[in-house]
Amino acid sequence: MTIDELRARLVKLNTEIELHREALKSLEQDRSLVQRQMNAALDPVARLPLEISSEIFRQSLAPFPDVGPLHAPMLLLNICNTWTDIALSTPSLWAAIHIIFPSGLSSTQSLKALVPIWLQRAHNRPLSIWLSGANFDYNVLSIIWSHAQRLKHLEISDMESDDDDIPLWKGTIPGPLPSLETLTTHGVYGAGLSHHHILDLLRLAPNLIECSLELDFNIAVDKILVLPKLHRLMFGECGTSPLFDYRFLEHLSLPGLETLFADAILESLLSFLQRSSPPLQELVLGNESDMPLLAECLHLVPDLRRFEMWDSPCGLVEEFFAALVQSPSLLPQLRTLVFHINENQTVDNISISFWTVALRALTARRTHLQVFHLQVPIGLASSIIPAAEISAALGELAADGMKICISGSDGEWVRTYG
Repeated sequence: MTIDELRARLVKLNTEIELHREALKSLEQDRSLVQRQMNAALDPVARLPLEISSEIFRQSLAPFPDVGPLHAPMLLLNICNTWTDIALSTPSLWAAIHIIFPSGLSSTQSLKALVPIWLQRAHNRPLSIWLSGANFDYNVLSIIWSHAQRLKHLEISDMESDDDDIPLWKGTIPGPLPSLETLTTHGVYGAGLSHHHILDLLRLAPNLIECSLELDFNIAVDKILVLPKLHRLMFGECGTSPLFDYRFLEHLSLPGLETLFADAILESLLSFLQRSSPPLQELVLGNESDMPLLAECLHLVPDLRRFEMWDSPCGLVEEFFAALVQSPSLLPQLRTLVFHINENQTVDNISISFWTVALRALTARRTHLQVFHLQVPIGLASSIIPAAEISAALGELAADGMKICISGSDGEWVRTYG
């Protein structure tokens, strides 16, 4: 074949190859369409009523879903058209969000574009929002504050800011928060979220029910803030020693409070209880050393059912037991009593006299007290098992229904009665 003939042949082959490619591409598109149609026909979720499929999707959510494409509900938009339709037809899927503020400008711009769309998909549902990460962006925060009326749960954690004063109010002052029921802050030391900011949030949230705070300095405030619907106030997290409240209680009156978890100065606690007269059911305190003042506080909460104290010196615990014996009017409704013994205590501090007065107190309160738990330092765990006669008496109390536990601070049980 001549050169011209070869060139012509090559052009023809290239043309035929291109035609076959187009035909193959069309066939692949048809196959994908048929496959999606078959998947939709076979998809058990697609055949369910919308209410059921929506509930299945809701059960797949984290309490505060991340905004990334690998997490529901965004992930549900990338499966098939049917799942996309279900996800976009279920406002409750979009009623919670975890906004992690990134360091990069481009990522922040993405948040500014995504957050309003996300919250719009929630329609009028109450919102649960968790804010965390570096460099809070006030433009994104402005979007959130524009939905303040719908905000039900707000958590602020692990935050950093280039400013001394974090821009929670920069550019936009949040309006009333009538729907806010829970407020949580943690990991915000030195990040600019001051007591004044927190008090501002509390003032805007008259219907707040639960509040968990981490604070790091005192403030001076003249006016007392009254929150009649707040039932639960915590400084720190359950299962750990409460954090110091930095006299924050001095700024509050909480007449509906049922649970208080705080390392508070007893004088501040006393004035708070006198001012609030709360129907306290549960009280968890940090290290205290003044038993007369503690007893004065406890006499103000006669309906208390659970009392727990962390970092307790053995001497104060003995005084507490003695007060239970000597004063029947002290905590008459007490059901659960927990002490975490101070790590600096020695085996000599938990002597026969300690167990003797403890046994007298437990016996005196046996008709009401249901649980007694004593947690001791790890180094003492093998040395503080009560003498045989004390153990026998504790066993009799357990036989009557009281649960008595002695454990090490590492969580390993040393002795359980009942």
